Amino acid sequence: MSEPVRPAVVNDDAVRTALAQHLSRISGSRTEITSFGRKSSGFSWITYVFAARSAADGDRMLILRVGPPNGLFAPYSVLSQVYALQLLAGSGVPVPALVSFEQDGAEFGFPFFICTHVEGDVPAPWAASELDPDHKRSIARQFVEILASLHRIDPSATPFASLQQGEERAEVRAIAGWRASLARPTARYYPLLDWGGRWLEDNCPQPPCRTIVHGDYRIGNFIEHNGRITAILDWELTHLGDPHEDLAWAMMPTFNARSRKLYGVLERAEVIDLYQRTSGIAVSDKSLAFYEAYALYQAAAIQMCAVRAFEVDRFNDLRLAVMASQMPSIVRAFERALEAAA
Repeated sequence: MSEPVRPAVVNDDAVRTALAQHLSRISGSRTEITSFGRKSSGFSWITYVFAARSAADGDRMLILRVGPPNGLFAPYSVLSQVYALQLLAGSGVPVPALVSFEQDGAEFGFPFFICTHVEGDVPAPWAASELDPDHKRSIARQFVEILASLHRIDPSATPFASLQQGEERAEVRAIAGWRASLARPTARYYPLLDWGGRWLEDNCPQPPCRTIVHGDYRIGNFIEHNGRITAILDWELTHLGDPHEDLAWAMMPTFNARSRKLYGVLERAEVIDLYQRTSGIAVSDKSLAFYEAYALYQAAAIQMCAVRAFEVDRFNDLRLAVMASQMPSIVRAFERALEAAA
């Protein structure tokens, strides 16, 4: 039996029709989509917010996320996000409730999942200066405490263990993957990234323990409402690995309005102290320095993936087109981070 023909691009009208059919099928009740719109935030999965009405479930506000065929990290898998939402429901890590998902995306033509809509705002790192410092401090401390809660979960009993491929460590495999991405003919060539990627792969430290690593844990990837973080978002890069990876990524100045302080308010030493006390995991200065260098290397690779998605794969998001302009500053920061880690 031949594979179904997949659409080359995501058509919003077709997605809306398929969505109504899918929800009607899984609920056993005719479902009407009463409002539907694409959100502009995010650079990878396409996100829609919509209202659904049915006799079985009444009126609901929901979120649909679709993995486009020409997106930043195509081809997509929903498994890491689905596993996270299932595993963390009711835990100390707030996440939206999962409603439905399909990896093969037969009804839509693309992998997708549906979750509940969580009230609140997604803070923009560059707008942090407009917020009250005491409010930011409270949110930043919650942010660190939630990360500690995630890292306290025993990963051996979670579905993420099934995503591991053989004996190779996920972080080493990830570095090799980013190296391969940067070596593609369509990527700009930066000699320092070529050498630095090799150094990272050869010098990756052993983790103090294996934890669930979010993979994109940063300001801007959570929802806050009435002074509380109500949901952690974007679990597509989640894997088992070294907890230093999340900590280093969260503290990158890029995600903190170019500040060396988390959310512009928490000093590095305060973040590390709070994390150690709440997670029970000792932070290694050497490992953290390594992952700070790795974070910048990964950021550079993502920039190049974005440029490729726009120029080669025709992903229609003008924000991706300008990402190459950020490369010089990232490469300079990567050079300094490598010196600190070596």
